[in-house]
Amino acid sequence: MKSITITLPEPLDAQIESVAQENGLTLNDFFVEVTKDIIEQNEVRKRFTQRAEIGKDKVDAVLAMLRRE
Repeated sequence: MKSITITLPEPLDAQIESVAQENGLTLNDFFVEVTKDIIEQNEVRKRFTQRAEIGKDKVDAVLAMLRRE
């Protein structure tokens, strides 16, 4: 397992500690969970972008079909 050191501005440090305590997490667990969430959001964004790219050429065709009905 890798260890890292980060520097946080004082107000942010206090907020993180408070949120971690409210959720019953250690600071380490808090950062692990936040990191996992950000990675998952990034993957969802990538999948959405890929799917949007695939379908972008079909928009005009679908709109034309809707106009006919």
